[in-house]
Amino acid sequence: MKTVHELFSELDYWEEYTPNSTMSRIEKVNHISRVKREIANRINIEEYRGYIESKETN
Repeated sequence: MKTVHELFSELDYWEEYTPNSTMSRIEKVNHISRVKREIANRINIEEYRGYIESKETN
């Protein structure tokens, strides 16, 4: 299982990746979605609730 740091690194890589074909573009979008979903599932929302709420008011 990858750490959250590794997932963010993978996300950064895929967001910068330039595909050469339509199928590669589709795979890029799908992969980014999967990584974001995995990151969201691994983060404890209650732990960061105060930070998230403070960003919303600023």
